[in-house]
Amino acid sequence: MAPVSGGPARAFDGGRVIAGAAAIAALGFVLLAVGLAVDPARTWLSYLTAFAAAVSVAVGALVFHMIGYAANSRWMAVTRRLGEAVVLSLPALALLFAPLVIGAARIYPWLTPAAPGSHQAELFAHRAAYLNLPGFAARGAVYFAIWIAAAALLRRSSIRRDRAGAAPSADPEAALGRERVIASVLLPLVGLALTFAAFDWIMSLEPEWYSSIFGIYYFAGGFLAALALITILAHRSLASGSLGGALSPNHFHALGRLLLGFVVLWAYAAFFQALLIRIANQPAEVSFYLERVDGAWGVFVYLLILGHFAVPFLALVPRRIKFRPRALAGLCGWILLMHLVDIYWLIIPHGAQGWSVLHWVDLGAFAAVFGSAVAFAAWRQRGVSLLAERDPFLDQGIAYRSPL
Repeated sequence: MAPVSGGPARAFDGGRVIAGAAAIAALGFVLLAVGLAVDPARTWLSYLTAFAAAVSVAVGALVFHMIGYAANSRWMAVTRRLGEAVVLSLPALALLFAPLVIGAARIYPWLTPAAPGSHQAELFAHRAAYLNLPGFAARGAVYFAIWIAAAALLRRSSIRRDRAGAAPSADPEAALGRERVIASVLLPLVGLALTFAAFDWIMSLEPEWYSSIFGIYYFAGGFLAALALITILAHRSLASGSLGGALSPNHFHALGRLLLGFVVLWAYAAFFQALLIRIANQPAEVSFYLERVDGAWGVFVYLLILGHFAVPFLALVPRRIKFRPRALAGLCGWILLMHLVDIYWLIIPHGAQGWSVLHWVDLGAFAAVFGSAVAFAAWRQRGVSLLAERDPFLDQGIAYRSPL
């Protein structure tokens, strides 16, 4: 095993995490059942919000994981298994997609017959070849098949290497050649699947509205949230010693630099999508934003500008915070919260206007989806080290020093 300063890494014992997350998920499903009885339309929107947020984080972590292999990144060897742990939730999320198919008619207007002869009826008829329930379900299955296959191929190689007790390779790049090929070949497919998932699950809520960069917007927010979650997990691992001292402030500085870059990317995509639509000033396009600045939603706009961009950007520009794991993890908790607010703002205005925008069923949806995802991921990770101990790049990753 590669030497790790501060003692050996420990296998993950997630018993308490599994039990706690499963209890939260069970409570969430009870609240969802009550919500379906009293306000089914709002409950389905809340469920879609929680589902879309969870998938964006899991796939964002998968993209980060694959980039590490494709780029032959050394320092990422230390955080590789933490990203894997987040990605392990994808099969559970695939199962949670099934309820969306069942409740799609309650969510998506293109499944509701429009008045004959109306513009909406003509629009739905024109797009019926794509916007139909069998296609919606089949595409969702394909998206998850691509994501799960990519994750499984890389995870299997990593676990096999640990269990085989492979000796350190004289040529680490050659030793990881298979993983690099898998990641490089499948990354475009993973990205395309995420783009079309954004179109299907969120953008089609407003079938008259479209944006060619909406997939980038959704990806940027999810990737940023995934980086934030991995940073939080890294801080918890550092505090508990579960990585055996492999982590150092230099690794947090590397994560912090990526966080800063994707804060800017998310803001860029959000701003220019709104700017270009405002310049064009087409009724079918501006309707999306008119819904999302009405009443309390206007407050959300300012919250996103300040909380999702200005606060993290100004906090991450100084170099010091990136070398302080605890402070960086705290900021990442805020970034994760803002990502949930962003997804909430994208979806809920479709069915809630004015000032009564929050609903108790939202808590049930987030508890059910995120509780299930965390419990499943922790169960799959149980008994496996959070450090890829036989990774050919691990020695170089531990020795990584952030550039000045």
